[in-house]
Amino acid sequence: METTYYQSKLENLPDEILLEICKYLLCTDILLSFVGLNQRIMQMITQYRHHTSLYKASIAKSNYLCVNILPEIGSQIRSILIDCCYSILQDNLFIKYFGKKMSIVFPQLEKISLVSYQYKQLIDILDSLHDLKHLVEIRLYNLFPIHKSNQAKFTPSLMQANNHRFTTILIDDESSSLDFDQHDCYLNVIRLQVKLRTIADLSSLFSAIPNVQYLDIIMEENGSSSKHFDGLNLSCLYHLTDFKLICTKQPWIFEDLLVLFAQIPNVRCLSLFLFTSDTRFIQSDIIISSLPSTVQQFNYAIYLLHFTPFDQIDEIITAWPPSHEVTCFFHDTFLLVHTLPWNFARISFPKYTSKIMSCRTNMISGYDSSVKQLEVKIDKNFTLKKALGIISQCRRVKEIIIYVTDSVDTIKADERSVPDIPELSQLIQVAFYGPIPSDLDHFLFVLTAAPNICRLDLPFDLLWQLIDNQQIRHILGQRITSLSILENATKPSLVTLQKEHIPIIASAFFRVYDIYANLAHLTHNTTVVSTKNILDESGVENLVIPFDHEKFEVFSSSSTDSMLVSLLAEFKYHRLTGLCITGEFSENIKVNAKQWLKHNTVLNDQEFEAIFCDELHRLLIWM
Repeated sequence: METTYYQSKLENLPDEILLEICKYLLCTDILLSFVGLNQRIMQMITQYRHHTSLYKASIAKSNYLCVNILPEIGSQIRSILIDCCYSILQDNLFIKYFGKKMSIVFPQLEKISLVSYQYKQLIDILDSLHDLKHLVEIRLYNLFPIHKSNQAKFTPSLMQANNHRFTTILIDDESSSLDFDQHDCYLNVIRLQVKLRTIADLSSLFSAIPNVQYLDIIMEENGSSSKHFDGLNLSCLYHLTDFKLICTKQPWIFEDLLVLFAQIPNVRCLSLFLFTSDTRFIQSDIIISSLPSTVQQFNYAIYLLHFTPFDQIDEIITAWPPSHEVTCFFHDTFLLVHTLPWNFARISFPKYTSKIMSCRTNMISGYDSSVKQLEVKIDKNFTLKKALGIISQCRRVKEIIIYVTDSVDTIKADERSVPDIPELSQLIQVAFYGPIPSDLDHFLFVLTAAPNICRLDLPFDLLWQLIDNQQIRHILGQRITSLSILENATKPSLVTLQKEHIPIIASAFFRVYDIYANLAHLTHNTTVVSTKNILDESGVENLVIPFDHEKFEVFSSSSTDSMLVSLLAEFKYHRLTGLCITGEFSENIKVNAKQWLKHNTVLNDQEFEAIFCDELHRLLIWM
């Protein structure tokens, strides 16, 4: 008997159009929609089968993928990303299905990327990575802080995972720092990106990775380097050809630099971003003559803090040769000098230098192409407008972090018009920290220029003022899908997140499907009462939680538990995939969060997972 195959209208479209559509979909949606459809479509989505991302997948989709899709295409997967940021508990599900058979299901796996992992989660998945013959690269993003007591186990577990096969280990600068022991030795590591706590840690690191060819280091803590550097016993990295070091929180002296250069004799690409009060760091003849003779590309940036004001800036710039052209920003005793073009993915401008930068545009600065993460520091009185001058020069920025200070800026306000901001098509996240700037309405110019912004992180009082502006509220509602509500910077603040605010937030952010809320200003305020006395209780929420036959747990309308119930109820039709709350919860939630939520919230009729994380002091819900 013949069967008739009906071709859908979608299948009539050429590959070029279908692939253009795919750019607007999550990888998980593409796999769920197209895998197994027909041979032509399977061929068309080859890149999504080879490079699989579980980013932002709901628990239902992740379950289906793990049961039906990933086992089918596992032998074709070359790289995979597991997301614990937006899909909060995805790691548990992945380990459940594949923890004991990674090498069987994914025999061709070459790279694994892990997002927002905690220590125990990471140890669990590292323990599952063995006998994967092609897996040589691991990337960690937003790794939560590793407690010092666990560092001794964690670093070897990472470096030696998959039978010592990892040659590339890249940990982003938003992640925890790592500790290395003086006796460690990881001959397998060829490319490494890592964060260290202090310069003193360089000694252990250098001895641990003798074969490294690419090394990218960022230093974390404030401190004095000179008192440590003299005593360091740095091993020589003979194979190192590409070296990047960012250390802007610990002061350097020129002799430190000479010690470092002596241990990297074959480096060809050298990138340094340092902090110092030693003026020799801005003298071209001294710096250039000290470089290893093998250097072919030199990217250099210096924060210089001096005791007397600078008055010969032009002389500093012209002293550098055309082969190492520099630009300079300054205010009083603070100076920023860097080679052109700028070649670091992140740039941070304190508020005083931002005034200088906003007054000039250097077409060869490199900010336009290199800067992916921009940090600006502004005064709350009038300087958000000034920050727009910086933002306008970073057209390919992906994340903007704005720090607002309480300090009084003595520089007069800039009365000029707002600069033209080009389309910021790659900007996806903006974060505010600190009090509310007086010219917050200028944020509208950033939103208007950012059609793909999807995440907003900010204190509640600032958020509340933003959505009071109808133009800003309209754009935020259309674009924001991930919302992070932080603690107010000013304590006590006139307005804090309460139950009556939740319906308004849910209405304003109607596309949000991932929420973080800090409710540390609330308590759980629970009271245990007997059934016969429940009607006599006054001043409590009209919601009681049965935990045995004769007693009830009752909480007030201003409690963290009550806010949790309201958040889930108000966002029920948003189809949330993740809800993360920091705060004080009742003991029942801490002990068995999933059962409590199933019995007392709108989650009783849907699939979800939930845990209370003691380490982070957070309730994590994946839906």
